[in-house]
Amino acid sequence: MELLGRPEGGAWETGPSVSPAHATKARLDVVTTLHQLIDTLNELSRTDSVERVPAARRDLPLLLDAIEAGKLLSVSRAKVLDLAGRGEIPSLRVGSSVRIPRDPLTAWIAENTAPAKSSTPMRLPHWVHVDRSNER
Repeated sequence: MELLGRPEGGAWETGPSVSPAHATKARLDVVTTLHQLIDTLNELSRTDSVERVPAARRDLPLLLDAIEAGKLLSVSRAKVLDLAGRGEIPSLRVGSSVRIPRDPLTAWIAENTAPAKSSTPMRLPHWVHVDRSNER
């Protein structure tokens, strides 16, 4: 990258003066580069999000052991093995080891933490209802 001096010069200017033609070309180069950058950013924003997997996500293993899955779930290794053994979380056996597939586990977490959608109103216990007809 070439450093340009101020075309008009200055008292504290240490670089050489730049001719007006050279300054105009430099401005044109900057504008052209900015347009290319804007076009590139627009293209990137249009790409499918699947293609733009963050680097950190690509580095994660596809299969987690019970300790790694436990860290994601904030439970112990034993609890993960218990949940996997009962079929409550997705799991598979690789030889004698239990492995938890990362993406199905995160989907399972999303499904099981979604708010309950109920069309019937919640019923209150009978002791909540108080007769206040005698109060003034």
